[in-house]
Amino acid sequence: MSELIAAEVARVNEATRSMISAYCAWGAQIQHGETQLFTHTQLLEFVNLRVETADSCLLLIENGKIADALGLSRSLLENYLLFMLMCRGKKYFQLRDLSEEKLTGGQFKARVAQEQERLRELRREGETDCIEVKRYPRAKDRLMYVFEGLKMKDNPDFIHPAHLVHFQEFRPEAMRLKDENYFQYYQNDKETKKVLQGHVDAEAWRYKHYLSYDALLHSLEINGIIDTNINARIEAHYTFLGKFLHPTHDAARDLHNRRNWHFERTSIGLEHSYSETSTLLASLYVSYLVAGLLDEAATLIEGAPEKYIANAGTPELRKAISRVSRDFPYFWFLFNDPPQYDRFMYCIHHVDPEDVRSWGGYSNVPVVDVPFNQHIYDNFQRSLNSARTTLYSYQSPLPGMQ
Repeated sequence: MSELIAAEVARVNEATRSMISAYCAWGAQIQHGETQLFTHTQLLEFVNLRVETADSCLLLIENGKIADALGLSRSLLENYLLFMLMCRGKKYFQLRDLSEEKLTGGQFKARVAQEQERLRELRREGETDCIEVKRYPRAKDRLMYVFEGLKMKDNPDFIHPAHLVHFQEFRPEAMRLKDENYFQYYQNDKETKKVLQGHVDAEAWRYKHYLSYDALLHSLEINGIIDTNINARIEAHYTFLGKFLHPTHDAARDLHNRRNWHFERTSIGLEHSYSETSTLLASLYVSYLVAGLLDEAATLIEGAPEKYIANAGTPELRKAISRVSRDFPYFWFLFNDPPQYDRFMYCIHHVDPEDVRSWGGYSNVPVVDVPFNQHIYDNFQRSLNSARTTLYSYQSPLPGMQ
């Protein structure tokens, strides 16, 4: 591993360890109000387990198990998406299946308009908590009714996110495993089987509409947490990391030095080490994921009513979190602005030089215009090297890299 990239890997991992240390010390700095809300305890325990996963990723990276660290990071990413909804998912939805009515496209559109008018009347009369009705985008024959939060009876201003409830109540074994295929002390009668099938259907519905990957993205959009561009970045990162979690030909091999060399000898992994670039990329994934999770947790506690949290005690934690986006802006994750390399490449291939000059250089290109590069590893690898064209020059984020 080159000394420059090795030093950067150490710097990134140290930043992640600093965040974890600050998070572990944070609990003692939180000053609770007159009443303690169990929801906060549950959500922080969720983060505790994700921090454990991040710590495992660091151990894998330090021991040269890069593909495994990336695969485990996919799990962290999915949990991060869910955690955003458990903290900020104020809106939830219910579906109405109209498939039995066999409506044409025009008839369905008219039904949507009819339901929207009916909703406006009910809202004027104060007879519904529903805030919106429209076609469910993931099924052509369903209406989606959007509601705002699960409000607590003793504190109507506090909204209990529906995703926390669904996460806590979901039982995958009830959805996937049929009792008749496994040991039973006694056979269920017909009525019991019918009830149990109802549980199976309910769990399948919960997973499909709230906890599956597609459902998480849909709920994030409903709650205004992500937009189309962020959605595209999530899809790219999720797909890339998923290659190391699910069987994907040559996914791990492509991260190795001398990746085209093949041997008949048996060994733990391949004989050649993972590339320095893949090691740095894995470290950045862990760092950004930890920063995202801890930012959500800190924001949650900072925004809690004073009767629950008298003092959030987040200054040191915030200091540790902010270091990631400040010190490592060359990795384009979910919510940060496009790095200089992506701006450079976009301007070379898609922008009139006169426009670039009017902005004062490619660094000032409107960030909303810069598209994400789906080829994450190759693009990241190229971004570590300086580049020059007849019009612009790009400097590596690692001093000394050419």
